[in-house]
Amino acid sequence: MSRPLIVALHGVGSSARDMAVALAPLERFAEVLALDGLDPFDGGGAGRQWFSVAGVTEADRPLRVAEALPSLVDRLDRLAKDRSLKRDDLVLLGFSQGAIMTLAMVAQGLHPGRAVAIAGRLAAPVVPTEERLASLLLVHDRADRVMPSALSAEAAARLSAAGHLVDLLLTDGIGHGIGFPTTSAVADWLTTTDSSRNEFHSDKRIMM
Repeated sequence: MSRPLIVALHGVGSSARDMAVALAPLERFAEVLALDGLDPFDGGGAGRQWFSVAGVTEADRPLRVAEALPSLVDRLDRLAKDRSLKRDDLVLLGFSQGAIMTLAMVAQGLHPGRAVAIAGRLAAPVVPTEERLASLLLVHDRADRVMPSALSAEAAARLSAAGHLVDLLLTDGIGHGIGFPTTSAVADWLTTTDSSRNEFHSDKRIMM
């Protein structure tokens, strides 16, 4: 595969089109294919969601994520098959709620390839595994008031402890969004890692 294929998962209430626009700078380094969420957004409008956030609590969020995972896995498998690839060949990238799904895929051993989680949190049990390990980049802005950056630090620590290769980069001044420092970090990571799980090396890198 000459260029990596990024499969992007947007945030709650957003869309594949919005995600593709935000990730446009990455098209120099990879093919970017954004997917629309599994269901219409509970809040109305044309947006989509991967799982419902209506009345969501810390206690029931993992169940909602778990219920959404099989449908996401099926979509990824069908997409990979259409491209004559394996699911593990895809670079899974999620923002916010999409990052929650991405981190859950890794935690559950469902994606031992490369993955990027932007402004996310881990809302799934981490399954111990020795063979299905992922290379993972977490990017989070310190000024994020929607999803505090401490959530990515916690996720990085838990996934690293399980054996995954985890890189955590904290940015400044973006808030809850995707900015130039975000896409720049992802581009650097893409060009310095590969499917053989080489480590990411950068002066901006924070290893957990």
